[in-house]
Amino acid sequence: MAKDKKEFNPEGSGYDKKAAQECGLGSNEYGKWPSRCPGTGQILKGRKHKTWQQTLDSEKEAGYALYKKEDGKYYSKKVKKKEG
Repeated sequence: MAKDKKEFNPEGSGYDKKAAQECGLGSNEYGKWPSRCPGTGQILKGRKHKTWQQTLDSEKEAGYALYKKEDGKYYSKKVKKKEG
C-alpha cells in the first residue's frame, strides 16, 4: 500500500504539488514547477521554501499582491493601478 504523503503546510518549506497538478501544471524543461496556480492564484510554495523571497519579488514585479485566505494558504491577485 502506498504511503500517504504529508499534507502541504503553507508555513513550511514544501511545495503543493497536488494543487499544482490539479491546476494542470507541471515542471518545465529544467524540472522547475510554477510558483502560482493561474486559475486560483494560490501560491504553491510554503513560506519557508528556499525560493519564497524570489516568488514574492516576482509577484510584486508582475503587479500582484499576496494575501492569506481562511484556508491558511497564500494567494496573489493583480493589483489595480490607480488612475490619475
